[in-house]
Amino acid sequence: MKGKKPQKELIRFMIKPQYYQFLGLVVNKDTDIDDVTNDGKVHQTIKNNVFTTTITDEKEIDGMKIKEKSKISIELKEGTRLIWIDGKGYVLPEYQVISVAEAKNDLEAIEDIQGTDYKDENYKFNKDDLGE
Repeated sequence: MKGKKPQKELIRFMIKPQYYQFLGLVVNKDTDIDDVTNDGKVHQTIKNNVFTTTITDEKEIDGMKIKEKSKISIELKEGTRLIWIDGKGYVLPEYQVISVAEAKNDLEAIEDIQGTDYKDENYKFNKDDLGE
């Protein structure tokens, strides 16, 4: 920064991450599930990395009866992360998700950044704030 009177000490800021937690799983060769949502409309299995979702639903809208029966199968790669959403079951997340342990590692790496641009006397990082 150039100027007549530049600030001598700067703080490094980041976009605040979201800490919303999802339940989910990481698929590996041993993943074997057979699960149904609480309402019974979605049945899902994973066997040999094949993720199958069967949806059976009946509803009425404006006097019209609607019946749905659909089946989707996806061959998943090992390491694929699935998150659980009530009423939908396991889904492929629309964005990258990381585990709480991975988030902790990222935050610890950020805490270890050295340099005058990281000194923030207004806030002290507390690992206990993260929880598990």
